[in-house]
Amino acid sequence: MPVVNLTPHAVTVVDESSRVIRRWPGSDAPARVEAVRVPVGLEVAGVPLMAEERTRANLPEPQDGVWFIVSSVVGSAHPERRDLLVPSDLVRDGKGVVTACRSFVISGSPVRGRAPAAEERVGA
Repeated sequence: MPVVNLTPHAVTVVDESSRVIRRWPGSDAPARVEAVRVPVGLEVAGVPLMAEERTRANLPEPQDGVWFIVSSVVGSAHPERRDLLVPSDLVRDGKGVVTACRSFVISGSPVRGRAPAAEERVGA
């Protein structure tokens, strides 16, 4: 299946021995979510508090058999999409910079086999 990277960064997937499994170059036209921030008129410890509303990302239409790599922010903005891959199990260098991932999370997909959280249970 084709995989298209819609992040501005190269995405490298490694195995448990840090061997590269696959690498996708960064996109020249990455999917982005914009944030609109509005002051709420309150402060905490002298820091102003803001309300934030995020926009939808500029994603291509779903295509049969095509997966799209996106950031977690973009994936969260589109829970209805089942074709979005978010890098997971991130690998970092000594300075904490992400250098690779070991897996992808399918955006919007519930975890199978887990008990529903209290707020998800009927009658909770």
